[in-house]
Amino acid sequence: MQTRVPGRLVYFATFVGALALVGGFALATFTTSSSQLYAQGDYVSAAGSVAGLTYTSVQLTATTNPAPSAPTGTSSSPQVLATGANNFCANTCVAGDFAIVATYTYTTGFSGAAQFTVQTSAGAASGTDTIYLGQASTAVGGTIVITWDLGSSALTITAVTLTDQQCSSPTSCP
Repeated sequence: MQTRVPGRLVYFATFVGALALVGGFALATFTTSSSQLYAQGDYVSAAGSVAGLTYTSVQLTATTNPAPSAPTGTSSSPQVLATGANNFCANTCVAGDFAIVATYTYTTGFSGAAQFTVQTSAGAASGTDTIYLGQASTAVGGTIVITWDLGSSALTITAVTLTDQQCSSPTSCP
């Protein structure tokens, strides 16, 4: 016996399929062009030297949900890091937006404070932001994850520069 598929189900499946194609096309138009290729097609230059801190990776991905918030540290009072993962937004992050996510690993040898600068050349999402992070009196280990939200529109990334710099003291940068 042959069963009949309801017309509404066919229309709904067609709509979902078309939506998936449009979403895939939007992701496919997110292009890059530069001289250095890193993970997931993101062109970056990572520079800096902070004792006990290692640049680990950068990815082109979606901003997490919930989106990370901006750190509260300033150049005269860097935000204290906690043991484990420390997630920060370099600009204003919205869950689901295109994002550049940079990860640093720090060890028990990292102490004091560091200044992190993210600079992007990506059309309307271009800009520079600096955040200030530091250690408590006892150095701890873990990761620092910095997200730069690029917005929800397709665009072309031409360069990303990540810079970490040791601060002059645990409570003052640079």
